[in-house]
Amino acid sequence: MRREKSVVLPGKVVGRGWFWLSSGVFVAIALVMVAVWAGYPRKKQTITAILSETGYFEVVPPSTFGGPGTINTIEYLSSGRLELHPTCDVDPDLLVNKIQKSRTVDRDLKQSLEKKLDVSAQVREKLSAVAGMQQVEAVNLKLENANILLISDESLISTRNALLKSECEDAVTQNISSGGVVCQTRSVLEADVVYEIKYRKKISMEEKAKLTSEIAAKLDLDVHEGAEDKVSGSQLFFGIRLSPNPIVMKTAAGEVNPCTRK
Repeated sequence: MRREKSVVLPGKVVGRGWFWLSSGVFVAIALVMVAVWAGYPRKKQTITAILSETGYFEVVPPSTFGGPGTINTIEYLSSGRLELHPTCDVDPDLLVNKIQKSRTVDRDLKQSLEKKLDVSAQVREKLSAVAGMQQVEAVNLKLENANILLISDESLISTRNALLKSECEDAVTQNISSGGVVCQTRSVLEADVVYEIKYRKKISMEEKAKLTSEIAAKLDLDVHEGAEDKVSGSQLFFGIRLSPNPIVMKTAAGEVNPCTRK
């Protein structure tokens, strides 16, 4: 049996009309806001920020110093990066069978690191003394074959006890007394590193080859085989995670600071 439509009073029709009109305006405004937000230029994601989110500090330029178990005096830079000053010499045999290697890098982290990252600002700081840097338009970093190298807390302690003697102990005491923070490395991110250099169009092939060679020497890397605009290195540490507790010496004067950013 068909039901008859209810009769709506004119006032209610007007009220509903305004309701839907205002709702439509609200939705339109919301869509515009979403479109503006999506199209708004966002800050570029840097490797420093990517590593910081996972508890690692960036090492610039990447190197083979400061591996798991080593003792270093650290300096936190205002840019969010870390500078390591080797404090004690380590016999490689001391760390044999103590360092574990894993290719299990977080999937999201791996995807972020395998993108080309603009590191022009960071690299220019290191290359300020290289003549002809005005010919470099940009420097991009590509990381490949990333691994995690780490050491257990037990091995961290046994390594520290074996190292803190004689000259090593004196060096640690001296650095702490001078206000330094002395820490042990717990893990590092290791990868094959490739810097891609984008030159300005007017530069000649000879100038490009010469400048690339100078950049490679300054960063302690090699000119990438078969390319005049790339420098690279294999199995370098580009990210570092420290043991949170600093090394403390009874004979050292001065404030004890943690191995984390203040």
